[in-house]
Amino acid sequence: MKKFLKNRYKFFLLLFIITLLIYGFTGSVAVSSGEEAEQNNDILKWLSYDQALTKSKIENIPTLIYFYSDNCGWCRKLEDETFKNQDVKELMNSDFAIVEINSNSSNVVVTDKGKITEKQLSQEFYQVRANPTIWFLTSNQERIAPLPGYAPAEDFISVLHYIRDGYYRDYSFPEYREEFNE
Repeated sequence: MKKFLKNRYKFFLLLFIITLLIYGFTGSVAVSSGEEAEQNNDILKWLSYDQALTKSKIENIPTLIYFYSDNCGWCRKLEDETFKNQDVKELMNSDFAIVEINSNSSNVVVTDKGKITEKQLSQEFYQVRANPTIWFLTSNQERIAPLPGYAPAEDFISVLHYIRDGYYRDYSFPEYREEFNE
């Protein structure tokens, strides 16, 4: 009888462990999938410089070039506050070809004029003197305007609408804000 009870105990213990493993594994997979989906919505889809210009041309959308440096406090604030705003992320990902350029980097960038460093692109080609600076380009790579410095999410959303919808052609930004209550 003792042997039967021992075997029965082992059987139920084994069944319990298998059940825990199955439910534990399934639960963790569901959580991981949910977290991954949430993370995908939270990620800005940065492209390389040449990819962004190509996407801009093909999709007929503006290009947004974010110039930053690793030791820039205002860049961190822009990234941690403005770029993490859900409305900002959605607008940037859906309506712009976005690229980030480290103004102090020697990483190579491919341009229509050849290969240069990110630092050269920043300083020589776009004349960025302070970070953060965001340059907006048309789909034909024509420069629209730079946005130097930090902008809170609400203001940045107004700028994104102003550029995306082409109001820059007919209005200064203050006129646009006054006219359209932005």
